[in-house]
Amino acid sequence: MRFGLVFCNQSLTSDHMPAVFAETLEQTLLAEKFGYESVLVCEHHLLPDAGYFPQPLIAVAGLASATKKIRVGTGIMLLPLYHPLHVAEMAATIDIMSKGRLILGVGQGYRPEEFNGFGVSLHNRGELLEENVKMIRDLWTKDKVAIHGKFHDIPGITLSPKPVQKPSPPIWVAAKSEAAVRRAARICDAYFMDPVTPRLVLKQRRLAFKDELKKLGRDQARREVPLFREAYVARTDEQAWKDALEPVLHIYKEYYLWGHMQDEEGNPVDPKNVSYEQFLELLRKRFIIGGADTCISQIERYKKDVETDHVIFRIHFPGLSHGKALSAIRLFAEKVLPHFE
Repeated sequence: MRFGLVFCNQSLTSDHMPAVFAETLEQTLLAEKFGYESVLVCEHHLLPDAGYFPQPLIAVAGLASATKKIRVGTGIMLLPLYHPLHVAEMAATIDIMSKGRLILGVGQGYRPEEFNGFGVSLHNRGELLEENVKMIRDLWTKDKVAIHGKFHDIPGITLSPKPVQKPSPPIWVAAKSEAAVRRAARICDAYFMDPVTPRLVLKQRRLAFKDELKKLGRDQARREVPLFREAYVARTDEQAWKDALEPVLHIYKEYYLWGHMQDEEGNPVDPKNVSYEQFLELLRKRFIIGGADTCISQIERYKKDVETDHVIFRIHFPGLSHGKALSAIRLFAEKVLPHFE
Protein backbone atom coordinates (compact mmCIF):
# COMPACT_ATOMS: atom_id res chain seq x y z
CA MET A 1 0.00 0.00 0.00
CA ARG A 2 1.27 3.43 -0.99
CA PHE A 3 0.12 6.88 0.03
CA GLY A 4 0.14 10.32 -1.53
CA LEU A 5 -1.18 13.85 -1.19
CA VAL A 6 -3.30 16.01 -3.46
CA PHE A 7 -3.25 19.80 -3.35
CA CYS A 8 -5.91 22.08 -4.74
CA ASN A 9 -3.82 25.21 -4.01
CA GLN A 10 -6.90 26.90 -2.65
CA SER A 11 -7.34 29.75 -0.17
CA LEU A 12 -10.24 31.49 1.56
CA THR A 13 -8.84 34.92 0.72
CA SER A 14 -6.95 36.36 -2.22
CA ASP A 15 -4.50 38.01 0.21
CA HIS A 16 -3.27 34.55 1.21
CA MET A 17 -2.76 33.21 -2.33
CA PRO A 18 0.92 34.26 -2.64
CA ALA A 19 1.68 31.97 0.32
CA VAL A 20 -0.30 28.98 -0.95
CA PHE A 21 2.32 27.48 -3.24
CA ALA A 22 5.07 27.99 -0.65
CA GLU A 23 2.97 26.00 1.84
CA THR A 24 2.28 23.32 -0.78
CA LEU A 25 6.00 23.01 -1.44
CA GLU A 26 6.88 22.73 2.26
CA GLN A 27 4.22 20.06 2.75
CA THR A 28 5.48 18.20 -0.32
CA LEU A 29 9.05 18.19 0.96
CA LEU A 30 7.85 16.86 4.31
CA ALA A 31 5.86 14.12 2.55
CA GLU A 32 8.93 13.15 0.53
CA LYS A 33 11.00 13.01 3.71
CA PHE A 34 8.49 10.64 5.33
CA GLY A 35 8.25 8.32 2.33
CA TYR A 36 4.95 9.25 0.72
CA GLU A 37 4.65 7.95 -2.84
CA SER A 38 3.11 10.88 -4.68
CA VAL A 39 1.89 14.49 -4.72
CA LEU A 40 -0.78 15.62 -7.17
CA VAL A 41 -2.25 19.02 -8.03
CA CYS A 42 -5.91 19.52 -8.96
CA GLU A 43 -7.59 22.08 -11.21
CA HIS A 44 -10.59 24.41 -11.34
CA HIS A 45 -11.21 27.69 -13.12
CA LEU A 46 -13.29 30.86 -12.86
CA LEU A 47 -14.33 30.55 -9.24
CA PRO A 48 -15.26 33.60 -7.16
CA ASP A 49 -13.09 35.02 -4.38
CA ALA A 50 -9.68 33.35 -4.03
CA GLY A 51 -10.54 30.28 -6.06
CA TYR A 52 -7.80 27.89 -7.17
CA PHE A 53 -4.47 28.11 -8.91
CA PRO A 54 -5.81 27.35 -12.39
CA GLN A 55 -2.79 25.79 -14.17
CA PRO A 56 -1.80 22.50 -12.53
CA LEU A 57 1.11 21.56 -14.81
CA ILE A 58 2.91 24.79 -13.91
CA ALA A 59 2.57 23.94 -10.22
CA VAL A 60 3.66 20.34 -10.90
CA ALA A 61 6.79 21.60 -12.69
CA GLY A 62 7.62 23.66 -9.61
CA LEU A 63 7.23 20.66 -7.33
CA ALA A 64 9.24 18.45 -9.70
CA SER A 65 12.18 20.84 -9.68
CA ALA A 66 12.27 20.97 -5.87
CA THR A 67 11.98 17.22 -5.15
CA LYS A 68 14.08 14.16 -5.88
CA LYS A 69 12.10 10.97 -5.25
CA ILE A 70 8.38 11.56 -4.83
CA ARG A 71 6.15 11.13 -7.87
CA VAL A 72 4.46 14.33 -9.07
CA GLY A 73 1.42 14.90 -11.23
CA THR A 74 -2.08 16.18 -11.81
CA GLY A 75 -5.03 14.99 -9.83
CA ILE A 76 -6.81 15.88 -11.97
CA MET A 77 -6.32 17.98 -15.12
CA LEU A 78 -9.48 18.94 -17.04
CA LEU A 79 -8.24 17.53 -20.33
CA PRO A 80 -11.10 18.63 -22.65
CA LEU A 81 -10.12 22.26 -22.00
CA TYR A 82 -6.66 21.76 -23.55
CA HIS A 83 -5.17 20.95 -26.92
CA PRO A 84 -3.59 17.51 -26.53
CA LEU A 85 -0.35 18.49 -28.30
CA HIS A 86 0.27 21.19 -25.68
CA VAL A 87 -0.40 18.71 -22.88
CA ALA A 88 1.82 16.04 -24.44
CA GLU A 89 4.71 18.50 -24.77
CA MET A 90 4.33 20.01 -21.29
CA ALA A 91 3.93 16.65 -19.60
CA ALA A 92 6.92 15.16 -21.45
CA THR A 93 9.00 18.16 -20.35
CA ILE A 94 8.01 17.63 -16.71
CA ASP A 95 8.77 13.91 -16.96
CA ILE A 96 12.24 14.81 -18.20
CA MET A 97 12.71 17.46 -15.48
CA SER A 98 11.67 14.98 -12.80
CA LYS A 99 13.70 12.08 -14.26
CA GLY A 100 10.61 9.95 -14.84
CA ARG A 101 8.32 10.79 -11.90
CA LEU A 102 5.25 12.19 -13.69
CA ILE A 103 1.67 10.94 -13.27
CA LEU A 104 -0.82 12.52 -15.69
CA GLY A 105 -4.22 12.41 -14.01
CA VAL A 106 -7.06 13.62 -16.23
CA GLY A 107 -10.83 13.90 -16.19
CA GLN A 108 -13.66 15.14 -18.36
CA GLY A 109 -14.88 17.91 -16.02
CA TYR A 110 -18.45 18.87 -15.17
CA ARG A 111 -18.77 22.62 -14.41
CA PRO A 112 -20.53 24.55 -17.22
CA GLU A 113 -18.77 27.79 -16.19
CA GLU A 114 -15.37 26.30 -17.03
CA PHE A 115 -16.42 24.95 -20.42
CA ASN A 116 -18.22 28.15 -21.35
CA GLY A 117 -15.19 30.20 -20.36
CA PHE A 118 -12.93 28.22 -22.69
CA GLY A 119 -15.49 27.93 -25.48
CA VAL A 120 -15.63 24.12 -25.27
CA SER A 121 -18.84 22.10 -25.51
CA LEU A 122 -19.74 20.37 -22.26
CA HIS A 123 -21.85 17.93 -24.27
CA ASN A 124 -18.82 16.43 -26.06
CA ARG A 125 -16.47 16.23 -23.09
CA GLY A 126 -16.41 12.42 -22.81
CA GLU A 127 -15.57 11.84 -26.46
CA LEU A 128 -13.07 14.70 -26.40
CA LEU A 129 -11.35 13.23 -23.34
CA GLU A 130 -11.03 9.87 -25.08
CA GLU A 131 -9.61 11.34 -28.30
CA ASN A 132 -7.18 13.58 -26.41
CA VAL A 133 -5.85 10.73 -24.27
CA LYS A 134 -5.25 8.59 -27.35
CA MET A 135 -3.43 11.43 -29.10
CA ILE A 136 -1.21 12.15 -26.08
CA ARG A 137 -0.26 8.51 -25.70
CA ASP A 138 0.47 8.16 -29.42
CA LEU A 139 2.65 11.29 -29.38
CA TRP A 140 4.61 9.90 -26.44
CA THR A 141 5.12 6.42 -27.87
CA LYS A 142 5.21 6.68 -31.68
CA ASP A 143 7.75 8.24 -34.04
CA LYS A 144 5.13 9.88 -36.23
CA VAL A 145 1.47 10.53 -35.45
CA ALA A 146 -1.39 11.52 -37.73
CA ILE A 147 -4.75 12.30 -36.12
CA HIS A 148 -7.97 12.26 -38.12
CA GLY A 149 -10.57 12.22 -35.40
CA LYS A 150 -13.86 13.89 -34.57
CA PHE A 151 -12.15 16.88 -32.93
CA HIS A 152 -8.62 16.94 -34.36
CA ASP A 153 -7.33 16.64 -37.91
CA ILE A 154 -3.54 16.79 -37.76
CA PRO A 155 -1.03 15.59 -40.38
CA GLY A 156 1.92 13.45 -39.42
CA ILE A 157 3.84 15.07 -36.55
CA THR A 158 6.61 13.93 -34.21
CA LEU A 159 6.90 14.83 -30.54
CA SER A 160 10.44 15.50 -29.37
CA PRO A 161 11.84 14.93 -26.85
CA LYS A 162 9.94 11.92 -25.60
CA PRO A 163 9.19 11.31 -21.90
CA VAL A 164 11.70 9.44 -19.75
CA GLN A 165 9.21 6.76 -18.60
CA LYS A 166 8.75 3.89 -21.04
CA PRO A 167 6.52 3.20 -22.77
CA SER A 168 5.03 6.42 -21.33
CA PRO A 169 4.12 8.18 -18.09
CA PRO A 170 1.01 6.63 -16.52
CA ILE A 171 -2.32 8.22 -17.41
CA TRP A 172 -4.94 8.05 -14.67
CA VAL A 173 -8.53 8.84 -15.60
CA ALA A 174 -11.08 10.04 -13.05
CA ALA A 175 -14.65 8.91 -13.70
CA LYS A 176 -17.96 8.71 -11.83
CA SER A 177 -20.69 7.07 -13.93
CA GLU A 178 -20.44 3.44 -15.01
CA ALA A 179 -20.18 4.48 -18.67
CA ALA A 180 -17.32 6.85 -17.86
CA VAL A 181 -15.55 4.16 -15.83
CA ARG A 182 -15.82 1.71 -18.72
CA ARG A 183 -14.44 4.38 -21.05
CA ALA A 184 -11.55 4.83 -18.65
CA ALA A 185 -10.77 1.12 -18.88
CA ARG A 186 -10.40 1.50 -22.65
CA ILE A 187 -7.96 4.40 -22.54
CA CYS A 188 -6.13 4.63 -19.21
CA ASP A 189 -3.47 3.02 -17.07
CA ALA A 190 -5.52 3.45 -13.89
CA TYR A 191 -9.06 4.40 -12.88
CA PHE A 192 -8.62 7.21 -10.34
CA MET A 193 -11.46 6.90 -7.83
CA ASP A 194 -12.79 10.30 -6.82
CA PRO A 195 -13.33 11.70 -3.29
CA VAL A 196 -17.05 12.38 -3.63
CA THR A 197 -18.42 8.97 -4.67
CA PRO A 198 -19.34 6.79 -1.65
CA ARG A 199 -17.49 3.58 -0.92
CA LEU A 200 -20.28 1.17 -1.90
CA VAL A 201 -20.73 2.86 -5.29
CA LEU A 202 -16.96 2.85 -5.82
CA LYS A 203 -17.05 -0.91 -5.25
CA GLN A 204 -19.59 -1.26 -8.08
CA ARG A 205 -17.56 1.01 -10.36
CA ARG A 206 -14.41 -0.95 -9.63
CA LEU A 207 -16.16 -4.16 -10.66
CA ALA A 208 -17.33 -2.49 -13.88
CA PHE A 209 -13.77 -1.34 -14.60
CA LYS A 210 -12.40 -4.85 -14.13
CA ASP A 211 -15.20 -6.31 -16.23
CA GLU A 212 -14.39 -3.94 -19.09
CA LEU A 213 -10.71 -4.80 -18.89
CA LYS A 214 -11.59 -8.49 -19.06
CA LYS A 215 -13.70 -7.89 -22.17
CA LEU A 216 -10.77 -6.07 -23.74
CA GLY A 217 -8.37 -8.86 -22.83
CA ARG A 218 -6.20 -6.55 -20.75
CA ASP A 219 -4.26 -7.43 -17.61
CA GLN A 220 -5.48 -5.86 -14.37
CA ALA A 221 -2.68 -7.20 -12.19
CA ARG A 222 -0.09 -4.62 -13.24
CA ARG A 223 -2.37 -1.59 -12.91
CA GLU A 224 -2.32 0.75 -9.95
CA VAL A 225 -5.59 1.24 -8.08
CA PRO A 226 -5.48 4.86 -6.84
CA LEU A 227 -8.13 6.28 -4.52
CA PHE A 228 -8.60 9.98 -3.69
CA ARG A 229 -10.10 10.67 -0.25
CA GLU A 230 -10.46 13.68 2.01
CA ALA A 231 -8.40 12.91 5.11
CA TYR A 232 -7.12 14.33 8.35
CA VAL A 233 -5.59 12.73 11.43
CA ALA A 234 -5.18 14.07 14.95
CA ARG A 235 -4.59 12.56 18.38
CA THR A 236 -8.29 11.78 18.83
CA ASP A 237 -11.40 11.52 16.65
CA GLU A 238 -12.88 14.53 18.41
CA GLN A 239 -9.83 16.70 17.80
CA ALA A 240 -9.64 15.65 14.14
CA TRP A 241 -13.23 16.66 13.44
CA LYS A 242 -12.84 19.85 15.47
CA ASP A 243 -9.88 20.85 13.29
CA ALA A 244 -11.22 19.68 9.94
CA LEU A 245 -15.00 20.16 9.97
CA GLU A 246 -15.31 23.79 8.92
CA PRO A 247 -12.54 23.58 6.29
CA VAL A 248 -14.14 20.43 4.82
CA LEU A 249 -17.56 22.07 4.84
CA HIS A 250 -16.16 24.97 2.81
CA ILE A 251 -15.30 22.56 -0.02
CA TYR A 252 -18.42 20.43 0.19
CA LYS A 253 -20.81 23.34 0.25
CA GLU A 254 -19.37 24.11 -3.20
CA TYR A 255 -19.90 20.50 -4.29
CA TYR A 256 -23.54 20.75 -3.19
CA LEU A 257 -24.04 23.87 -5.27
CA TRP A 258 -22.40 22.18 -8.26
CA GLY A 259 -24.70 19.13 -7.93
CA HIS A 260 -21.69 16.92 -7.32
CA MET A 261 -22.56 15.26 -3.98
CA GLN A 262 -24.12 11.81 -3.63
CA ASP A 263 -25.76 9.83 -0.86
CA GLU A 264 -24.48 6.38 0.15
CA GLU A 265 -26.36 4.72 -2.73
CA GLY A 266 -25.00 7.14 -5.32
CA ASN A 267 -28.10 9.32 -5.73
CA PRO A 268 -27.66 13.09 -6.16
CA VAL A 269 -28.14 15.00 -2.92
CA ASP A 270 -30.28 18.12 -2.87
CA PRO A 271 -29.14 20.26 0.10
CA LYS A 272 -32.67 21.69 0.38
CA ASN A 273 -33.93 18.26 1.38
CA VAL A 274 -31.04 17.26 3.67
CA SER A 275 -30.74 18.42 7.27
CA TYR A 276 -27.45 19.66 8.66
CA GLU A 277 -27.18 16.52 10.81
CA GLN A 278 -27.74 14.27 7.78
CA PHE A 279 -25.10 16.23 5.86
CA LEU A 280 -22.56 15.75 8.64
CA GLU A 281 -23.32 12.03 8.79
CA LEU A 282 -22.63 11.75 5.04
CA LEU A 283 -19.29 13.47 5.53
CA ARG A 284 -18.32 11.22 8.42
CA LYS A 285 -19.01 8.09 6.37
CA ARG A 286 -17.23 9.42 3.31
CA PHE A 287 -13.89 10.63 4.66
CA ILE A 288 -10.79 9.31 6.41
CA ILE A 289 -10.87 11.68 9.36
CA GLY A 290 -10.15 10.81 12.99
CA GLY A 291 -7.49 9.48 15.30
CA ALA A 292 -4.90 7.03 13.97
CA ASP A 293 -6.94 3.90 14.78
CA THR A 294 -10.04 5.31 13.07
CA CYS A 295 -8.06 6.25 9.96
CA ILE A 296 -6.46 2.80 9.81
CA SER A 297 -9.88 1.15 10.08
CA GLN A 298 -11.33 3.31 7.30
CA ILE A 299 -8.37 2.69 4.99
CA GLU A 300 -8.68 -1.05 5.62
CA ARG A 301 -12.33 -0.93 4.55
CA TYR A 302 -11.41 0.83 1.30
CA LYS A 303 -8.58 -1.61 0.72
CA LYS A 304 -10.99 -4.52 1.11
CA ASP A 305 -13.94 -3.09 -0.82
CA VAL A 306 -12.27 -1.32 -3.76
CA GLU A 307 -8.84 -3.04 -3.72
CA THR A 308 -6.94 0.23 -3.59
CA ASP A 309 -3.16 0.06 -3.39
CA HIS A 310 -2.49 3.82 -3.53
CA VAL A 311 -4.52 6.12 -1.25
CA ILE A 312 -4.13 9.83 -1.98
CA PHE A 313 -5.19 12.26 0.74
CA ARG A 314 -6.31 15.86 0.53
CA ILE A 315 -5.24 17.12 3.95
CA HIS A 316 -4.79 20.88 3.52
CA PHE A 317 -8.34 22.22 3.22
CA PRO A 318 -8.98 25.96 2.81
CA GLY A 319 -9.11 27.48 6.26
CA LEU A 320 -6.97 24.78 7.89
CA SER A 321 -3.69 26.23 9.08
CA HIS A 322 -0.43 25.29 7.41
CA GLY A 323 0.88 24.11 10.78
CA LYS A 324 -2.01 21.70 11.30
CA ALA A 325 -1.59 20.32 7.78
CA LEU A 326 2.11 19.69 8.44
CA SER A 327 1.23 18.00 11.73
CA ALA A 328 -1.32 15.73 10.03
CA ILE A 329 1.15 14.74 7.28
CA ARG A 330 3.68 13.84 9.97
CA LEU A 331 1.16 12.01 12.16
CA PHE A 332 -0.14 9.95 9.23
CA ALA A 333 3.44 8.93 8.48
CA GLU A 334 4.23 8.03 12.07
CA LYS A 335 0.98 6.38 13.23
CA VAL A 336 -0.99 5.23 10.15
CA LEU A 337 1.30 4.40 7.25
CA PRO A 338 3.47 1.86 9.16
CA HIS A 339 0.38 -0.31 9.67
CA PHE A 340 0.27 -0.92 5.89
CA GLU A 341 3.94 -1.69 5.31
